[in-house]
Amino acid sequence: MDEQNTVETTAIETTATAEETTAVKEQATPTAKTFTQDELNAIIDKRLERERRDAQARIDKAVTEAQKLAKMSADERAEHERQELQKKLAEREAEITKRELRAEAKSQLSDKGLPVELAEVLPYTDADTTNAALAAVEKVFRQAVEKGVNERLKGNPPKVGQPAQGTTIAEPEKLSYAQRAELYQKDPSQYKKLFGGE
Repeated sequence: MDEQNTVETTAIETTATAEETTAVKEQATPTAKTFTQDELNAIIDKRLERERRDAQARIDKAVTEAQKLAKMSADERAEHERQELQKKLAEREAEITKRELRAEAKSQLSDKGLPVELAEVLPYTDADTTNAALAAVEKVFRQAVEKGVNERLKGNPPKVGQPAQGTTIAEPEKLSYAQRAELYQKDPSQYKKLFGGE
């Protein structure tokens, strides 16, 4: 009998805990935006219309190209195809050059101890332009770092041979006569403490 009560109590507690967990999850989850069927239809219609326009533009371009090729003689068609291939080849070559220059620039930046992220601001048209821009970026970056360091280090540097007012001197007998006279003029109370009112 006790076992049955224990099992029932455990089952009730488990059910209560599960309900509380579900309630907490429902409260914690932000409510998602709900759409009506008309709103969904409008969204889908817009997307379909955009895709139709894009597809139609591609089709029109292909038809125009085909008509252009149909009007050409065999030699003109071959010349046109050769130009198109050269154009594609030049684009690929430019992309490869850009990737190579970017990799080289990142390597140089790393070797010089500069942030590699600076590679994002460099032009990658050709090696000379990239190298010139890299040198300029390095110069500007180093100047900015130096300026920042100098700004942080600014302040009143301690003066050599002159104790600051209100500070104690560890070995007053090692002060020169000029230093003692200056201390007497600037801080007579400190002088009296150190030298006993001499």
